Amino acid sequence: MPPTLGHLQLIQFASELADQVVVVLNTQPHEPFPQERADALKMAIKNHQLDTVTLIHYDKPIEQDPSTPGFWEMWKQLMYEFGVRKNDYIVASEKYGKKLAEVTGATFYPYDIDRSINDAKATPVRANVAENFADILPEFQTNLKVTVTIFGAESTGKTTLSKQLAERLGGYCIFEYARPYLENTVNEITVDSMTAIWRGQKALQQHALKNLPHKPFVLQDTDLFSTVGYWQQKHWQKKLGTCPQQLIDDARRLISDLYIVTKSNIPFEQDPLRYGGNVREASDEYWMRVCRQQQLPFIVLDSSDPEKRIQQAMLHINRAARKKFRRMSYDRGGL
Repeated sequence: MPPTLGHLQLIQFASELADQVVVVLNTQPHEPFPQERADALKMAIKNHQLDTVTLIHYDKPIEQDPSTPGFWEMWKQLMYEFGVRKNDYIVASEKYGKKLAEVTGATFYPYDIDRSINDAKATPVRANVAENFADILPEFQTNLKVTVTIFGAESTGKTTLSKQLAERLGGYCIFEYARPYLENTVNEITVDSMTAIWRGQKALQQHALKNLPHKPFVLQDTDLFSTVGYWQQKHWQKKLGTCPQQLIDDARRLISDLYIVTKSNIPFEQDPLRYGGNVREASDEYWMRVCRQQQLPFIVLDSSDPEKRIQQAMLHINRAARKKFRRMSYDRGGL
């Protein structure tokens, strides 16, 4: 726990060794992410086209200490229930595989016990998720990615800040979908163009979550709640009508771990995609009200100094990351 690339390689090795492979995943109800771990392994098996592999997820409370009397007899009976027969193979990258094969009458095939091929281990990952994020199975990484959205009025430095923070954190910087869409189609706000921006922004956020692996931080230059905020501005709502509930639902489903509101305390720069003339379309208070109404986890950057902005943002991002990563800091008592 959590599933790592080493676990995937163990399964791949077993599939080269035998015509049919059964993977037994044992989770305990009190451990973090029991179902998510099973789902991630199933998805990895599918993504790597391991068609001969079947997963058994055993999630009932059982004894974890091998020194407990009856421990190996319990596992012998469990393995028989899972379908193990004499002359089957037990494949493991831990030394307990030898004992398990012995009690079941199977043959033990060790795989990379010395971790000479892949030194990924779950214990270091649990201790420092960010540092060891690339070792985690990509299909499971989505549960631990920290998504931060830079939020607020136009021309407040959101794009610059998101790029700077992504560089500092070694993460991905995700652009605002509205800009390339309006620049490369028709620069006009209509129900059709706003709906297209909604769909594109949604797809972009899902893409960042699911398909950009190995980096724990995703910095977004606005998100779907910006689309909601613009749609709900009075002068746009008169033209567009009521903001669709499905847009709000999509935004909530893809809610970020932290929203950083940039204040309008830097010079305004005009742009063809800024429709308020020589002023911003909405105030800082409007965007903070959006955060409060939608119950978003947000902070406000007060400083106009670029470096102070970065320092303040990093402080809050690291706090949000520690809160999220803490779910993986589970101690199995040395077992």
